Amino acid sequence: MTARPPPQDGDAAEATQRLFFALWPQPDLQRRLHALAHASLHGTGGRLVSPENLHLTLVFLGGTGRDCRRCLEAAAGRVRTGRFSLQLDVAGYWPRPDAGWFGCSQPPGKLLDLVAALQAGAGGCGVDLQTRPYAAHVTVVRRPVHPPGAVTIAPVEWPVDTFVLAESQSRPDGVHYRPLRAWPL
Repeated sequence: MTARPPPQDGDAAEATQRLFFALWPQPDLQRRLHALAHASLHGTGGRLVSPENLHLTLVFLGGTGRDCRRCLEAAAGRVRTGRFSLQLDVAGYWPRPDAGWFGCSQPPGKLLDLVAALQAGAGGCGVDLQTRPYAAHVTVVRRPVHPPGAVTIAPVEWPVDTFVLAESQSRPDGVHYRPLRAWPL
């Protein structure tokens, strides 16, 4: 999934960033979600996602060049869905990519409107988007030795008033995510 085709012969190689739009919880909510993951999934033997990496992906953009990023930022600036509240009330596990997550049993309409608006903007910038249905979730554990079964979690209320453009960076100690820019809803 690339946002731009590779450089053609004679083109200067353009640096790319691995980007995505996301909801980014405040640090106190990140710590709360991490503690809930530890309490409910500690027996899995997996690696808990660090609190500062916890987020909810809205649209994965992939490798993105400078011009495409400018286009994406302009498109994001036009999004107006309004604030909403998100309730994380279910937990689950996906064999591929081998991850446990917290999600919404009833995604709010404004969340789905936000995803649709960002997908439309990204498509207008030339980004090839994933075609699978959107599943609102926060990945909380990776590579569990004992994949969790059905896990009941106490609902976590998340007031949402902004979204971000974030970057995924691969480092020797693992993947790190960092917000680059935020927009109010």
